Amino acid sequence: MSTSAAVPDSDDIAPLLVIALVARLRRGGVPVSTSEVLDATSSLVHMDLRTRSQVRAALRATLVKDATHNVLFRRSFDAVLPRASRPVPESPAVSSTEEASDMEQELLDSVVRALREGEGEDIDRAIEEAVDHFGAGDDDGRSAGHHAQRMLRRMNVPDLYRRYLEAADDESDFQKSTTTTEARTAMAQLGRRLEDQFSGRLREGDGVALQHLEDVQDRPLLTAGADELVAMRMAMRPLARRLAAKLGAQRRRGGSGLDMRRTIRASMGTGGVPVKPVLRRRRPVKPDLIVLCDVSGSTAQFAPFTLTLLHALHQEFRRVRSFVFIDGIVEITDLLERSPGVLDPKHLLSKRGLVARDGRSDYARALTTFLGTWGEAVTAKTTLLIAGDARSHGRDPATSVIAELSHRSRRLYWLNPEPRPEWDTRDSRAGEYAAHCSEAFEVATIRQLTAAAAQIV
Repeated sequence: MSTSAAVPDSDDIAPLLVIALVARLRRGGVPVSTSEVLDATSSLVHMDLRTRSQVRAALRATLVKDATHNVLFRRSFDAVLPRASRPVPESPAVSSTEEASDMEQELLDSVVRALREGEGEDIDRAIEEAVDHFGAGDDDGRSAGHHAQRMLRRMNVPDLYRRYLEAADDESDFQKSTTTTEARTAMAQLGRRLEDQFSGRLREGDGVALQHLEDVQDRPLLTAGADELVAMRMAMRPLARRLAAKLGAQRRRGGSGLDMRRTIRASMGTGGVPVKPVLRRRRPVKPDLIVLCDVSGSTAQFAPFTLTLLHALHQEFRRVRSFVFIDGIVEITDLLERSPGVLDPKHLLSKRGLVARDGRSDYARALTTFLGTWGEAVTAKTTLLIAGDARSHGRDPATSVIAELSHRSRRLYWLNPEPRPEWDTRDSRAGEYAAHCSEAFEVATIRQLTAAAAQIV
């Protein structure tokens, strides 16, 4: 691939390029200061503007301070400065299975070659061409992770792994062991980059355009791409603090009406004139809060937002305890108290006991275990909150367990990250479980999650 045709040979393009790129980065939640914009513009003076890789490296070095922003930077840069299109020679249409198979083998070889050489831009191009050929699949509402796993099966990862190792046939035993480690790392990198590709395609249609990026508070949590999740995490903590301060101020103001007796008594010092009305004091009872979060499948990236928000509101409750479950269940209260921000789902999934059998969500088994192990914690003073998509995956429903938890608790709420029209479709038991709840909320976005938390408190 030529790296020189994409950038015009003109100093006038540098400021415009930086301005457009910075606008996209800021829209995506990346903090870029004015001094960094000036540094980026100055750095391009020393670069060959006809060499795309040099321009990209200079801008990333001056504008990106956190590795978690690399995905957003790459997409933003590709949108502002698209790669030069590779000319496709005219050829007759592939008419036989053998020719189609040869084309697939060439694409897979190019992916392996790019992974072995380790050039990020070449890896992305090779993966993009493979996805275009094998087909991204229909947008059936599934997550980018689901599409990436399906794509990996089509590409036959064991075969790719074998191809990667073929270059080590003539190497020493030590070199072969090193190549084996590199091959495993390369396959993991392939999975991550595929998920990035699909998250962009599902969200934008072309995989790189960010000009229509919505407010992060209104992006669907279950289908958010890696770059959007970074912006959401950045927005979550200050949002949680503002909500906690607002609810705390309301509680401190007290007053649910005029207290006539105390007002009259206070007016005796001013000749019977009620100069300072006295409001009734509210003495709200602080309940215990227990949160149960489903962290299986795509809901794993939803749970940390729920847990972070509710723990930020801990002053509104006497005590907050948090649990996560798949087909097993574990308590993570201590982990949340030590966490400075939104947890990484991987931290939750690494807890021992979370997977009891096959790692597919099983509400009946997990909630029955909770009832048997921690059931005494659910009392008439407990607000119980369950967060999950309520999908049974063909297993026995948890209706009777949820009914028992509802009977024991003060209130039971359900937070469902799926849009309400998808409730009770396929294997969803949302309506059945909601019948035993004080209320069931749709919390597909951060804005909806925040509104639900305010009502629960």
